[in-house]
Parts: sequence; structure tokens; C-alpha cells
Amino acid sequence: MQFMTTRLIFIRHGQSTWNEARRWQGHADPPLSDNGRRQAQLLARRLSTWSIDHIYASDLMRASETAAILGAPLGIQPAIDPDWRERGFGALEGLTSEEIEARYPEVWASRLNGPIMGVSGAEEQADVAARAVAACDRLLSRHPGKTIAVVSHGGMILTTLVQLLRLPPSGHAFLSVGGNTSISHVTVDQGHARLTGLNDAAHLELLLD
Repeated sequence: MQFMTTRLIFIRHGQSTWNEARRWQGHADPPLSDNGRRQAQLLARRLSTWSIDHIYASDLMRASETAAILGAPLGIQPAIDPDWRERGFGALEGLTSEEIEARYPEVWASRLNGPIMGVSGAEEQADVAARAVAACDRLLSRHPGKTIAVVSHGGMILTTLVQLLRLPPSGHAFLSVGGNTSISHVTVDQGHARLTGLNDAAHLELLLD
């Protein structure tokens, strides 16, 4: 029996207007900033020669816009899946990290041990993990042996990696959230997931020219 390796490429969206203002977003839906669109264009240029079979994206604008820019040179229309949206952060949405640290010091400190906890109105982390597992299961069942790009969000990608690699919740504190348009790679073979690349954003070096 021949087993097929499925390749998952997780991509964080380009910079949004709230990223630019250093505000936490969660389910809030700001668009890409001008810089975010430039980042997405550089991402698309880099991936234009990659062998990608399918593109999926969160339904939030910053991810769906990035995915559309990525898909254009590949001739792929991204499929929108709300399960790939960011975790809802309730009372933290719209605040900067400095404001969160000042107003909610215990919540801010919790990120050092795992997923951030104790946030009023936030989506439960167990529900986020369940979304990640369900979304990955669909990709693996629909597209065995294919290469799939997923344009999502820093926190959601982090949770997905923790689930795929079967890490404990503290894995959220060990892995880092990549910068905008950073790329992480996972291969899945016979149900075993292996991280082969984390937070690669070499294409953004062109912004420094």
C-alpha cells in the first residue's frame, strides 16, 4: 500500500490597519494596510513558482485579501472557511499590548505558560482547538497527497501547530507567532505530522531594498 504525504503551508495574513496600530484584533475585521498589500504581493511573487494545489483562507478581510493576492498568479481561487478565523479575544480586541498589560496584568502574564486565559468575552481556547482540528481533518480528507496553503492568523496558526504536533497547551508558550505573511510548513504522513519550517518571511527582505 502506498502512503501519500500531504503538505500544509500555513501563512499569516499581511499587515492590517490594526496591526499597523499595534491593536489586538481577534474577530474584529480591519482590512489590509497599504504595507500589508505590499507584503502580500511579495509573498505571491515568492510562491508563484511553488507547487500549490489549493488555497484556503479565514473569512476575515485581512486573511481573505491576502489569499486573493496570493492566488492570482497561481490561478487559484481561495476557498473561504470561517474555521480558520482568529480566536475571539473579547475585551482585549482593539487594545494595544501595552494597554492589555496595564489593564489586565494577570491575563497578560498567562501567555508565558500557554494560551492567554481569563479574558472576559473571549472565545474558549478549547473551542479554538476544536476548530483547528476540524479544519485540518477536512483538508486531509479532501486533499490527500496534495499541497494546501492556508492563510490564517497568528494565534490560530499557533493553536493549529500545537494540535497537529500533539503538544501540550504549554506549546503555545514554546512556539512563536510569526510576523505578517510568515510561512510555516507541516507534512502529514500516515497521520504523523512533522514541522518542517517555522515563521519564514524571507520574501519581506525585499521591502528593505
